[in-house]
Amino acid sequence: MHIRLSPLLEQLDEQQREAVLVTDCPVIVFAGAGSGKTRVLTYRVAYLVSCRGVPPSFIMAVTFTNKAANEMRERLVRLVGRACEQMWIGTFHAICARMLRMHGNFVGLKPNFVIFDEDDQIALIKRIMRELEIGFDRYNPSAIQAAISEAKVSMFSCEDYAEAAQTPFSKVVAAVYEQYERALRSSNAVDFDDLLLYALRMIWENESLLRYYSERFQYIHVDEYQDVNYLQHELVCALAKRHCNLFVVGDDDQAIYGWRKASVKFILELKERFPEARVVTLERNYRSTGVILEAAHHVIKNNRYRHKKRLWTTREGGFPVIVYEASDEDKEALFVANMIRELISQDERRYCDIAVMYRVNAQSRPFEEAFLHFGIPHRVVGAVRFYERREIKDMLAFMRLIVNPDDEVSLLRVINLPPRGIGDVTLRKLRTEAQSKGLSLGRLIIEGDKISSLTTRQLEAVLNFRRLVIGWRMKMREVSIPQLIQHILEESGYEEMLKLEGELQALERLANIEQLMMAAKRTFGSDPASQTLQSFLEQIALLTPQDETSWDGDAVTLLTVHSAKGLEFPVVFVVGLEEGLFPHIRSMNTDEEFEEERRLFYVALTRAKDLVILTYASKRMRRSIDGYWHCAQKPSRFIDEIPSQLKQWVYGEPTLRGFIRTFQPTAVMHPWQSVAFNIRALLDGHKGKERAESEKGMTARTPDEGCESETLIELEPGDRVFHTKFGTGTVRMVERIGRRMQAYVLFDDPAVGEKCLALEYAPLRKIE
Repeated sequence: MHIRLSPLLEQLDEQQREAVLVTDCPVIVFAGAGSGKTRVLTYRVAYLVSCRGVPPSFIMAVTFTNKAANEMRERLVRLVGRACEQMWIGTFHAICARMLRMHGNFVGLKPNFVIFDEDDQIALIKRIMRELEIGFDRYNPSAIQAAISEAKVSMFSCEDYAEAAQTPFSKVVAAVYEQYERALRSSNAVDFDDLLLYALRMIWENESLLRYYSERFQYIHVDEYQDVNYLQHELVCALAKRHCNLFVVGDDDQAIYGWRKASVKFILELKERFPEARVVTLERNYRSTGVILEAAHHVIKNNRYRHKKRLWTTREGGFPVIVYEASDEDKEALFVANMIRELISQDERRYCDIAVMYRVNAQSRPFEEAFLHFGIPHRVVGAVRFYERREIKDMLAFMRLIVNPDDEVSLLRVINLPPRGIGDVTLRKLRTEAQSKGLSLGRLIIEGDKISSLTTRQLEAVLNFRRLVIGWRMKMREVSIPQLIQHILEESGYEEMLKLEGELQALERLANIEQLMMAAKRTFGSDPASQTLQSFLEQIALLTPQDETSWDGDAVTLLTVHSAKGLEFPVVFVVGLEEGLFPHIRSMNTDEEFEEERRLFYVALTRAKDLVILTYASKRMRRSIDGYWHCAQKPSRFIDEIPSQLKQWVYGEPTLRGFIRTFQPTAVMHPWQSVAFNIRALLDGHKGKERAESEKGMTARTPDEGCESETLIELEPGDRVFHTKFGTGTVRMVERIGRRMQAYVLFDDPAVGEKCLALEYAPLRKIE
């Protein structure tokens, strides 16, 4: 499908057009936040295919999350149609996995290798530590896993690491690393770092293979280049060296993944690797107001190691950056909840317009509790992930074993689940026999001709398990993945085991397994014949927290700033802005680490379109040997880096009934009223204008556009009600917040107390 590019070029600004039209040399695009970097990359691909006649199969486009890769693919479908099916579009890990499926034999991998996620890696490391008699109380398995990962990204083999080890910890890591690599190899498994490491080794060590991929990918496009690590950088440079048709887009001011061994130096020094490269800077921001960009500029300009740029926008002016000091973390959460109510009520925002961002995941607790009290719907990015739930990991382990019987981590997880008489004694005998025959434990159990080391009862239990796996392997060729999961669930005895846990637990876990079946169905749509179990398992292994988050529905988003990368919201709260928390105390060791922390704050500011609200607590609960205590906090220096003329401080006391502002508006407010000040007046230039909100006629809300009409429960003060979670209670007050209705209910259970419930969401019914 060819398209007329002239109308498309008219949609680009001058700098974007310059980047798109350069095709005869490497191009490095420094794209500021909100400057349309993904648009530039996709339009450049469209230009190559439609106007320069480049075969789509010569094009690779790489990014960092499945969500971003899917968005890129969808844009290209709109631009070039089905031609994009011939391109390689995906994350670094997905593309490397694809290369290894095709040519992994060059580095000793079989095509049916499995990918160990972090849980699998930790489980394997724990097993090795037990075998080496290394106590978990002295050495943390997660710390050992992180050290091994860092070594791999730096291309340190286990032999190199052992030779360099000096400290007790590094010597322990070296011992575990050696056994860890041996176990991965025997399991025909790789971890995330191996995907990159093996792909790079494969083309470095085989000239014919490097030539094949260099000809295959003559035009290489990489998004978010500031986030690449050493392995990714070297892989890109190796593939692009022959034709030099490299196009990278990134923003050094948004390089925030140093803890993953990503480094901003790779994009800043790329021109040294490709001296003929053209550098283009995108400075027009299409997202944020002038005030937000000005505030962000005054923060980021304090970093010394950066490509000079200054963003501008036609959205001049805008609301000031609001700053609030809370007495503690609970009051901070109450303030945020009150502000959200005001934004919904007076500024007519939707919940999905709003994000609350924090430095570490542990900060979400008080906000979740406050939102539950106020009936504010919310989603938490990076909370308990669906694919980390016990029952989901169990089902995936069964399926991974079907694909790869060498996968010992999966084998040990499910061979006695539910209990079938295969305990530690039996497994020790089997492992000894497998080693003597030169087989993996799984190969002996599932495919071995004869097992001679077991008693009759032990052997029968193992053979029963073998029959199950072989039966599922045969069914895998005949049925869809959802049907296969159903067979495993029933035939393994797992469903019956869940039901013995209790009705509620069983229903919840079985519902989660049902969602796994639906995920398989959605992944491959109406063409189940095209799906393979191996490809489904690979997609799941490469998912990120953003990929797993459901973005459906009208809800406030709670997330870390790291998770917010690539997202945007009309309203952004940045909370916990205290020295030692944000900037984090671990970032104080070097200038390089601290500059990354400032970039992280810059990322938080530039996620906002219209309004930024910054909060911190003067005291925060800390844990010590003697228990918990409140520690005095200093406000973050990042707040001070924003000029005073761009900030508006708010003073007052957040309560369960509303925010009581220290400097009251001119209008007299009733003490029970939740609307204690008019946020619209505050935001509209602090002119002190009050916009009267009618509290009359509290009827059901008008449905939002595109929503079905619904009837809300009609309540009055004094009504008795029943809530499915909180029990019975008495309505104290009913009020309208914008287009929504909510009720304050005092529940009979003293442990529950009073709750504010949104009537459109709460499972509430009136007791006659």
